[in-house]
Amino acid sequence: MEFSLPSPCPCGRIHPVPSYEILTGRGVVRALPEKLARRALRRPFLLYDRNTAPFADEVKAALSSAGMDFSFYGFPEAELAPDERAAGSLVMRFDPRCDAVVAVGSGVLNDLGKLLSSLTGRPYAIVATAPSMDGFASATSSMDRDGLKVSLPTRAADLILGDTAILREAPEIMLKAGLGDMLAKYVSIMEWRISHLINGEYYCEEVAGMIRAALRKCVEEEDALLRREESAVEAVFEGLVLGGVAMLLAGVSRPASGVEHYFSHIFDMRHLAFGTHAELHGIQCAAATGIAADLYRKALLLTPDREKALAYARGFDREDWNRRLRRLIGPGAEAMIALENTEGKYDLRKHEARLETILSRWEEITAIIREELPPKETLDGILSRLALPESVKSLSDPATLREIFFATKDIRDKYVLSRLLWDLGELEEIEVGSL
Repeated sequence: MEFSLPSPCPCGRIHPVPSYEILTGRGVVRALPEKLARRALRRPFLLYDRNTAPFADEVKAALSSAGMDFSFYGFPEAELAPDERAAGSLVMRFDPRCDAVVAVGSGVLNDLGKLLSSLTGRPYAIVATAPSMDGFASATSSMDRDGLKVSLPTRAADLILGDTAILREAPEIMLKAGLGDMLAKYVSIMEWRISHLINGEYYCEEVAGMIRAALRKCVEEEDALLRREESAVEAVFEGLVLGGVAMLLAGVSRPASGVEHYFSHIFDMRHLAFGTHAELHGIQCAAATGIAADLYRKALLLTPDREKALAYARGFDREDWNRRLRRLIGPGAEAMIALENTEGKYDLRKHEARLETILSRWEEITAIIREELPPKETLDGILSRLALPESVKSLSDPATLREIFFATKDIRDKYVLSRLLWDLGELEEIEVGSL
């Protein structure tokens, strides 16, 4: 798997050169011993869980055939949580004689592997077992800490192995989740461009184009993915890896996530706080992408009104909104409330400045939406064929879903659809669709 950007880049930045090596295709797991040896690594520490144990056996066999010693720990759980207990258990079982960390798995195991690698200072390799999320190439770990979802700075993998013979065996729901995470890129690229226009936020068309091409390839292979054809599995896996690469190149998460990811974050936070239903991240992102696309189409029909927008901002009651946030999310709301104290997105002078830009460039904003948003029948068709499980509907009732959309503006300091609608004074008037 190769990727490159022009140098110098038209965006004006010198992009970092990714240090990791990415191998995809049938049988690449057998290359692991050689790749470790080339890095003078002689004794890896393997981690896996009950679900990925059969694939860990393949890794052990490859290492043994190469005459390489290793240590390992297999979590007994089939559903592993990325929390303090799992992290502590892993650290206590790490063999200090080992000079590398190798995770055999996907989301949670990858996050734990990156965390262990960061804590021990050992190089890290991931043998992916499902093309289900875009964190393979990222330098963060999504963890549950004190009941809250946090993103911890860790380290990116030095070696990423996507053996299609292994990836194609992933549960169907994980294949769907991977495609769902890729569909989110329709919204993420669009919102990146919109924020560039309104706020002057840094934007790189070369990085955006790389993601668009990967997304296009995934959509073209959609039917083949559910037939487990290796070309389709490889396309989704490489697209997800490129999502992480793009974030590194851009220095921001913009290329890979937007408002649809914030829906997913809030579903997860409510699950942690109240025990409500949650699904795989990519499934949640797929459903939320459908909702976001519907909302953007409604935004195209709006006629911005300066006086209405200014009156809405002046009448916005932060204390009342903070109470709503606490009811919606529980303890996790406090970090979101504190963020506003440093960001000031509700500051009336900042709002007025943004509003003037929005009013003067509304035609350009709507042009971006039309350019980036796929036709309704295209996206709806994909979501229908994904046959998202009925349980997704239990993520939220319509009234709560409306509040969740409002809350997406407070998750991070990122300009997304809910912030645009707040600026226009239309946030609480626009009708939020259903899951």
